[in-house]
Amino acid sequence: MSFVVLILMTAIVAIAIVELGIILILDIFDPTDDVLFLEIDELFSIFGFFFIILIGFELVETVEMYFKDNVIHAEVVLLVAVIAVSRKVILLDLEKYEPLAIVGLGIIIIALGGCYCLIKSSYRRKHT
Repeated sequence: MSFVVLILMTAIVAIAIVELGIILILDIFDPTDDVLFLEIDELFSIFGFFFIILIGFELVETVEMYFKDNVIHAEVVLLVAVIAVSRKVILLDLEKYEPLAIVGLGIIIIALGGCYCLIKSSYRRKHT
């Protein structure tokens, strides 16, 4: 059963990569545009899709590590969270959010970074 979940997650990520490639090719060679360049809204859409695929890769890695070691690795889970928050920050439209929400997002980023540093330093001490 666990192997099936891993295969399905990998298939979803592979399909998403193919879809991203198709979207990129269609956007670059769009006959309605005068030039071969992407517009800003298209770039934001593609970057968002790219980060979703990156999160999918990390989730597949997390599930794979769990099935191998039967332990959830906090470092990989934190990496998924950092990538997800990075995606949010990159695609963030500052005019749509109140300043307090942006401050909250900054606090989340600092907390995730601090947790990641603590875990990495504990791994270094443990393995030296």
